[in-house]
Amino acid sequence: MRNSAGNEKSEVNGKAGSRPTKLSNLQNRWANFLPSRLLTVFKVQGAYSHRLITANLPLRIRFEVYLSNAADALIRTFERERNSGTLFHFAPLLFGLGISTYFLAPSEPMLHGLLATFGILALIASIFVHRGPAWVLICALAIFFAGMSAGKIRTDLIGNHSLMHRVTGQLSGVIVEVTRNRRGAPRYLIKPEKIENITKAELPNYVRLSAASKHQIGRPGEYISGLGRLQPVSGPAFPGSFDFSFNSWYNGLGGSGFFMGKPKISKFNIAVGEDNSIKPPSLSMKYFITINNVRSSIANRIRRALPGESGDVAVALIIGDRTGINSKTQDSLRSSGLAHVLAISGMHMALVSLTMVWAMRLLLALNMRLATTQPIKNWAAFAGFLTASSYLAISGMSVATQRAWIMISVMILAAVINRKSVTLRGVALAALVIMALQPESILSPGFQMSFAAVASIVAAYEWLDNRKKNLGDYRRTNRIVRFFGTLIFTSLVAGLATSLFAAYHFHRVAPLGILTNLMAMPIVSFFVMPMALLSVFFMPYGFEQIPLMVMGTAIEWVVLISDHVNSLGGNGVTGQLGAPVLPMAFIGLFLLTMLKTVLRLAGVAILLASMVFWSGSPVPDIILSEDGRAIAIKDDSGKLAMLYPRRNKFVRDIWLRAYSGDLQGEVMGKGVCSKDICTAKTRQGALVYVVYDPALLPFACNRADILLAPKLRWVNCRDQKPKLIIKRGQLEEFGSHAVYLTNIKVLENLSAEAETLDQPIAHLATSSNRIQISKVVTAIGNTTRPWNIHREGRAVYLQD
Repeated sequence: MRNSAGNEKSEVNGKAGSRPTKLSNLQNRWANFLPSRLLTVFKVQGAYSHRLITANLPLRIRFEVYLSNAADALIRTFERERNSGTLFHFAPLLFGLGISTYFLAPSEPMLHGLLATFGILALIASIFVHRGPAWVLICALAIFFAGMSAGKIRTDLIGNHSLMHRVTGQLSGVIVEVTRNRRGAPRYLIKPEKIENITKAELPNYVRLSAASKHQIGRPGEYISGLGRLQPVSGPAFPGSFDFSFNSWYNGLGGSGFFMGKPKISKFNIAVGEDNSIKPPSLSMKYFITINNVRSSIANRIRRALPGESGDVAVALIIGDRTGINSKTQDSLRSSGLAHVLAISGMHMALVSLTMVWAMRLLLALNMRLATTQPIKNWAAFAGFLTASSYLAISGMSVATQRAWIMISVMILAAVINRKSVTLRGVALAALVIMALQPESILSPGFQMSFAAVASIVAAYEWLDNRKKNLGDYRRTNRIVRFFGTLIFTSLVAGLATSLFAAYHFHRVAPLGILTNLMAMPIVSFFVMPMALLSVFFMPYGFEQIPLMVMGTAIEWVVLISDHVNSLGGNGVTGQLGAPVLPMAFIGLFLLTMLKTVLRLAGVAILLASMVFWSGSPVPDIILSEDGRAIAIKDDSGKLAMLYPRRNKFVRDIWLRAYSGDLQGEVMGKGVCSKDICTAKTRQGALVYVVYDPALLPFACNRADILLAPKLRWVNCRDQKPKLIIKRGQLEEFGSHAVYLTNIKVLENLSAEAETLDQPIAHLATSSNRIQISKVVTAIGNTTRPWNIHREGRAVYLQD
C-alpha cells in the first residue's frame, strides 16, 4: 500500500512539473506526522488532486491546512471577481469613504496636503509594472484621497455664511425661487443684497422667507424688500439625527424666517447702498432664475387647472416642489410605502423619457420612407434624451433625479450602440459623478436610499437573467402576469433594500408597502405620469386642463389606496437604530449587490450582524430642542412625555418616533405648565423647572434640580444653584440637548399640593445634592468646521 501510494504521489508530482505541491511541502515539513497511509490521490473530472486525511493529526497541522486552503480559495475567488470587472464597483465605495472621512475629521484638512497625497499615489500606480495586490492597494488609497479632496474642494467653493443669531430688520435682494408653504403662503428664496445689521461680507448666499400678508406675489428675477425676521437654520432634532443645517449650508442657505408685514416687489433697482443700485445677477444666476420662472409658471397653471391637494401632488410630480402638500397626505404616503412616488427618481424619469421614445418612434414609423432609410431608432432615443434633460431642469435637480438622468442617458446611449443598457457599472458611474459634483449628498437619505434601491434592482434582475435557463423563458408567460410579477418583485427588492435606511433616518418602515405598490403603481404608470407628460406638452397651447383632470383623478385614487392600506394597521414605527447600523447596511448591501461570486455572502453576514444594533440608544431623561420650544421628559413607562405637546410638531413627531415608537405624546400629569414657567418631575424624582420669564428665576433657582431657560441668555442663581442649567446661548452653540440622569433618590410622601407653584417644598433647596448627571449629549460637538463655524464659543454646563 505504501508503494502504491508513493507511485501515485510521484505521478501527480510529475504532472505538476518541478513546482512542489502543497501536499509535498506539508509532508517535508511534517514528516514525522504524515505517514504515507494518510495520503490519498483521487481523480476529479480527469485531473488529479490531493486530499489530506486529517484524522488523528495534531491540531496545529489541521489548522494550517484548513487556513491554507481557505486562503487559496479566497485568492481564486478574488481573481474571478477581478476578471469579471467588478473591482471597478469598489471605486464609488472608496471614493465615498474618503468623502465621509473628510466630513468626520475633527478639524479642517489642508487641501494641498490632500492633493499632494492623491497625486503621489496616482503617480506610483501609473508607473507600477506588476499589477498585483500592492497595485490594487495603491489605487484604493488614491481613490480614497481623491474623495477627501473632492469634499474639501466643494467646501471651499461654497463659501457660504450662516447667520450668527436672530436678526430683525430691513432686507432686500433678488428673488431666485418662489414656492408655497403648507398654508398656501408664498415662500421666497432670496439672494440678499442687504440685511440690516449684517455687513456685506457676512451676507449669506441665500435666505428663505415666507410672506403671510396679502401682497403682489413676486417672480424669480424681481427684487423684494421689507421688514423681515431671520434666524439660523436649525440643526439636528436630537443628538445623532440628520443635520438640516449641514445640507442647508451646502445649498447656500444661511437663514430662514418670515416677512413682518407686506413685502415690496419691484422690477427696478431699489436702494440697497450708497450708490442706490443692485449688482446685476451673474450668468449662472440668470440661468437659475430663468428655469425657476418656467417652474413657477408651470406650477401656477397646474394649480389653476387642478386646485386642491391633487394639484399640489401634481406640482410635486412635475416640478419637484412638495412644499404645498399637507402633512396628512405626506404622512399617509410615507406610512404606506408610497413616499417614493413624490420623489422624482428613476421611475418617473424612465416613464417620461421612454414614453417619449416610444411615441416618437411610432410617429416616425408611420412614414415608410423614413422607417426604411433613416435611423429612426436613434432619432427617437435623442428625443427621449432631450425629454429627460428637460425634466431634470424643471424638476429641481435633486440627487435622485440626477442619478436617474445619468442612468437614463447611459441607457439611451447603450441602446443606440446596441449594448446592454442597464448595468451595475452604470450605477457605479452615476454614483461617482454625483459624489464628485456634490460630495455632501452622500450623507443625505435621498442619495443613500436612491442608490440602494437602483443597485439592488439591477443586481436582482442580473441574477435572474443568469438563471433564466433554470427558471424557463419568462417571456412566454402572459403579459399581465409578467407585469404584476415584475411589479411585485421590484417592490419587494426595493423595499428590502431601503428599509434599513428608512428605519435609520425616519424611524419607520412600510410593512404593507408591497401591497400598496401593487395596487397603486399601475395607476401611476399608466395614468399619472403619462398625463403629466401630456399636460406639459399641451401647456403652450392652453389645453393642459384635459390631461390634468385625468391625472388629478388618478392621484386621488392613489391617495385613497394609501389611506385604505394604512387603515389596515401597522404603523411601521421602528424607533431609533444604533449608529453602526448605517455603515453596516451600506457596506453589506454593497457587497451583496456589486459582487458576483460567493463573496457576496459576506454582505448577507454584515446585514444580519447589524441586527445587534437595532435596539438603538437609550431614551434620554430630558430632551430639549434647539429653539427651546419642544421639551420632553421620560415617564415611568420609559417613553417621552411632552411638556408642551402643541409646540414644534415637526420636532415632536421625530422624537416620539425615535424614542417612544409611536406618535402618541402626553402632557406630564405631575407638571404644572404655563407660558412663563413649567415644573415637572422625572421618574427618578428630580424636579425640572422650565423658565421663560426672567422674573421667576429666583423662585426656580431655589427649588430646581435642573433648570432650563431656553429663551434666556443670562441666568444667575446666587443662593442655591441647580445641578444643571441650560440657557439660550448653549442651545444656539450646541443645538438640541439630551440629558441622562443617574443615582437620584426618589422623594417620598410628596403630596400633590406640595408640588404646585403655590406650595413649594422647603427642603428641596438642598435637592441638588441628591442628583448626579450621567451625561449631557449635544447635537453639535466641539469640532469647528465651515458649516458650523457660526456657532462660536463654548459653554459650561455643570454648575459647581
